[in-house]
Amino acid sequence: MPPENFKCKQCGNCCINLGDAFSTCATEEDIYLWEEESRNDILEWVGFIPLGNEYVYDLWIDPQTDDDVTHCPWLEKFPGRNKYICSIHDVKPHHCRAYPKSKQHAEETGCPGFNAEQRIGQCE
Repeated sequence: MPPENFKCKQCGNCCINLGDAFSTCATEEDIYLWEEESRNDILEWVGFIPLGNEYVYDLWIDPQTDDDVTHCPWLEKFPGRNKYICSIHDVKPHHCRAYPKSKQHAEETGCPGFNAEQRIGQCE
């Protein structure tokens, strides 16, 4: 869960600007959930990188080019508004559910979620 006092502004910044500041790895639990839910549409965007006897599940890898993407493929913009929503909200990866890790992490990644003046709604 995000830190106390965090309120998502639905700005999409966390999903639009994927990069070094954002963890884009899935957990084994994420993979298991997507397999159980038959979410091959999500699984095709996961890179399986062998690491000894285990795997690192790298998100989001374009299934057509095998390149890392610069923004989340599941982010949708509300028509006519500068607000965004996750189209896989109910099954989104753990790292998305836990974003941001701290107020400092939010500031480092350009997230306005600790700005008390613009409360829109809390992300889960």
